[in-house]
Amino acid sequence: MRYIELKTLGIDPQDLNDRLQSGAITGEQAKAEMDAKGAQLDYAAIIRDLVKAPQQGGIDLDAMRRHMRILDALDAASGVLALEDADHALLAKLVKGHKWAMADRNILTFCEEIAAAPCTDPRLIAEAAE
Repeated sequence: MRYIELKTLGIDPQDLNDRLQSGAITGEQAKAEMDAKGAQLDYAAIIRDLVKAPQQGGIDLDAMRRHMRILDALDAASGVLALEDADHALLAKLVKGHKWAMADRNILTFCEEIAAAPCTDPRLIAEAAE
């Protein structure tokens, strides 16, 4: 098994816009925050989009079943996505082969964390540390 913490990186655009509209921050401060924290990236949403994305030339039924295993595990996940090794290998392949629309530190972090997903549930590590 491999475990992927389903987290969100980057800045919440709605919160940033609300603070900008209320005058709590200036446009210059908003830009600086966006540059420092990067665009928002939700692991669960990105994984879902990557797994559901159309494959070049379409997708056959066997491949569709393999993709559905990841989506089923994602639907069942509560904060941490647990994948069988074969399912993790497929997800890692999809992530590595994807052409991203921009260069972003949060995307790079996401890709690296998918590739290096641990074999131990991070919740167990956190409990042991307490």
